[in-house]
Amino acid sequence: MNTKDVKTMTGLTMAEAIAKLDEQLPPDAYSAVPGGADLTDIDPNYMRKVLNEVFGLCGLGWGYEYAPGNMETRNETRKGSNGNREVVVAALKHLRFWYKVSDGSETYTCTVDASGGSDNSNASYAMKGAITNAIGNAASNIGFQESVYLGKRSHKTVKAPPKAAAPASQKAAPAAKPAPVPATANVKTTPAPVATPAAADEIEEIEPAAEPTVDDFVIPVGQRKGQKLADQPLNVIQWYADQMTTGGDQEKVALKKAALLLVAIKNNGHIPQSTAA
Repeated sequence: MNTKDVKTMTGLTMAEAIAKLDEQLPPDAYSAVPGGADLTDIDPNYMRKVLNEVFGLCGLGWGYEYAPGNMETRNETRKGSNGNREVVVAALKHLRFWYKVSDGSETYTCTVDASGGSDNSNASYAMKGAITNAIGNAASNIGFQESVYLGKRSHKTVKAPPKAAAPASQKAAPAAKPAPVPATANVKTTPAPVATPAAADEIEEIEPAAEPTVDDFVIPVGQRKGQKLADQPLNVIQWYADQMTTGGDQEKVALKKAALLLVAIKNNGHIPQSTAA
């Protein structure tokens, strides 16, 4: 196989594929790892999007496989400042990540072995997290977001572009001053007609403003202050729901309740039990 002639299933050369895998993502794809030592988390939804664009749809141009026996789970009781909490720890001992390339005459399947782990108060989320973690480990070996792992890119260096100033034509013109009334003798003025209230049946009914929903909840504290909770990665929302301690702070209490509700919505109505106050 001549690597110079090799292309992915979407027609990218190896050089183009490497560049695409390390291409900077939108700012909301990067976030601080909760409780991490200034580490950067990459939204796994963007990882799957990039893999689809580079290699083709999952299952055709890339994919993964693992034996069910390689997924292990165990329950743990962890101590916190506000008491103990139960978590499920999932460990995927072996996952095989694969992607396809072609030299024009033959198609080759390349594989990368990886493992992963995750923990959560919900067993299904813990196992899903272990799979995602393993895929991320494999993808990093072929250059996905290499700049992050090399310390050249992080949630601190990737900023949202500043909003452009409104064009001059859109700026409100200053209100024109009324023309001075010339001083003339014997000027008669007619009082302006007094507006009468409209008939009750002519007044349109004013609909009450819609009440804010959990989709509009804005994080009030911490590194993500000012950002919408619903826009955060699922693992971050789950952290707010399960692991964040409130200490009686009403803003944190509201944040925790909103996170629990979002997790319930994303989990088809099942609210995972949270023991952290």
